[in-house]
Amino acid sequence: MTSTAGLQIRNPLSDAISLTANGMALRSSLLAGSHVEGDCEESLRLSFDQPAGRGTVEFFEFDPDFSIIVSNCFWQQDGFVKYAGEGWVRLNFCLDACAAFEFDELGRFELRGQELRVFYQPDGVDCGHYIQGNARSVCITISIQRDYLRKITGALGDRFLNSAGQGGSDGFFFLRSEMGGDSLRAVADMLSMRYSGSLRTLYAKAKSEELLVSALSAPQRPEIDSGQVRLGRQDRERIAQAREILERQFARPPSVSELSRRIAVNRNKLSYGFRDMHGCSMSEYVAERRLETAWRLLKDTDQPISQIAEDVGYSHLPSFSAAFKRRYGVSARAFRRSLASET
Repeated sequence: MTSTAGLQIRNPLSDAISLTANGMALRSSLLAGSHVEGDCEESLRLSFDQPAGRGTVEFFEFDPDFSIIVSNCFWQQDGFVKYAGEGWVRLNFCLDACAAFEFDELGRFELRGQELRVFYQPDGVDCGHYIQGNARSVCITISIQRDYLRKITGALGDRFLNSAGQGGSDGFFFLRSEMGGDSLRAVADMLSMRYSGSLRTLYAKAKSEELLVSALSAPQRPEIDSGQVRLGRQDRERIAQAREILERQFARPPSVSELSRRIAVNRNKLSYGFRDMHGCSMSEYVAERRLETAWRLLKDTDQPISQIAEDVGYSHLPSFSAAFKRRYGVSARAFRRSLASET
């Protein structure tokens, strides 16, 4: 069973995710009104240009245990998709993104820019995919079952899972690393595929296997050096609590020392653990929440820019203006003018 945007979809032939069914569920929710392209049973291509955004999302199912999603979109509005945990190992080769994954109480991971994300989503662990508006999503996501990975790679698959942190158990992990030149070229090739029908599927499978080879042959580099911190379940729950506090109080956040006392986790473990779980430092997280909120207030209210800057935590307007332009590539004033010209 998989859940997409709150919908429950069951593949009648198998317990494995059917990306065709998954794609149709996505079409009926987040991408309502999208156009279905393609003439091959193993794939589904959704093309859309609507208020939510524009672009394409393509699904390929090469085997019930091996499938991919090719996404090349610009999201104009915030969105949300929910994927149920069914024991998939996922490899997300990303060129550009501004979003977040949240795995129940196990952590929220901000997705920014270009990187490879390798994670394991056990049975029963849902993944909330939060999509930020006014941002691109350009990536290839490979979903593969552990047994299938071992079947096609032998002992190499076990070594890969061990190096990623799973160690053969059913434990969740989420790791990031840089993409090498071979991965970047394969992703670019898939995004510019010119084939159709069965040739398109054959080409996509070959490039997916090329990406697997690239990932399995590269050393996995965990975010935190070995020996710095080890997070138990209680540590993760308390650090997730710290994130909730920062989410509520981003305009006037507590200091790291104060936050450490409030959640009863030492400062060093809090700092390293927060980055491990959420993919950014606490100060980066706060800065992102401030600018996201400012973007929404500029779009949805007529408050003066100086008031918005103060409300989200900036005591000096020039500091806010510089941060906003650095994040969105346009000044707050120009952004608001562009909205006015559209009405």
